[in-house]
Amino acid sequence: MYKNFIKLAIVVSMCCLHSAKAQETTRLIVPFAPGGPTDQITRLIASELTKLTGKPAIVENKPGAGGTIAAQYVAKAKPDGSVYLVGSPSVLVINQGLQKTLPYDPQKDFVPVSGMTRSPLIFIVKGDSALENIQQLVSRAKTHRNLMPMGSAGNGTIPHLAGTYFNQQAGISALHVPFNGVAPALLSLLSGDTIYMFDTLSTSIENIKAGKVKGLGIASDKRFSGLPEIATLAEQGYAVQASSWFGLVAPAKTPQATVVAMNQAINSILTAADFSNKMAAMGIETMPGSVDQFAAFIEAERARWLPEVTRLNLSAD
Repeated sequence: MYKNFIKLAIVVSMCCLHSAKAQETTRLIVPFAPGGPTDQITRLIASELTKLTGKPAIVENKPGAGGTIAAQYVAKAKPDGSVYLVGSPSVLVINQGLQKTLPYDPQKDFVPVSGMTRSPLIFIVKGDSALENIQQLVSRAKTHRNLMPMGSAGNGTIPHLAGTYFNQQAGISALHVPFNGVAPALLSLLSGDTIYMFDTLSTSIENIKAGKVKGLGIASDKRFSGLPEIATLAEQGYAVQASSWFGLVAPAKTPQATVVAMNQAINSILTAADFSNKMAAMGIETMPGSVDQFAAFIEAERARWLPEVTRLNLSAD
């Protein structure tokens, strides 16, 4: 009987130890499938976070339903600082306008923690296109007998909304051709079926350097140092700024001290020269800043894009 008691004590101790270790693990929930840019960057950050804090930081992928599955999971998680959502424009902004029955509230169910990275969008055409700048495209669109076809990665995506926002500013109409992702949209552009589209700089940079596509304007407040010859859209008279970005949010009611500590840890990683230089080479900017700055950034994105979703009468329902 004594031996059985000892065995039971050992089992209980091991279970408690396992539970303690589980609580010490930081879980970063990515709303996309493994292998994509968000997943890869998050894994780099998780690796650095493990080194910095001495606690294991792991990435868990929960793709599906436009990020809703991952968001709902984190929204219902215990607010103890062990689980964070890698939020994106779709998850934290656009879904709110697209889905009337969204199973989470982007504004009430999360607390902003820290920005991570962003890649500005770039206006691209086929590499052998005769168009050399934005004004030439606008002039052509205004004199074209038929609507000029504009591709995008899908209805309600940031590239789609940036395109419609640009068209409105330029006073042109276009035939929107949505695809299921960037890859098929790019193939359509290269085949000549569509004339222009917005893409993230990080995914276009190699195609631009290879001459497959041509960048006519960057949707940022500054030129990209890796492609200094490409002017911003603002320089060409169109105040369009748009980017694909990612950042950490935690379940609502996560202690403020925990949120601030994670913010400081992420900022330490983002501002490290090796990490920021690696990102810059890929056309990606780091987003260091305070909790309040990231919160203000998200609110600015909502103010910019939700009215555009409403104007276009877009819906995923």
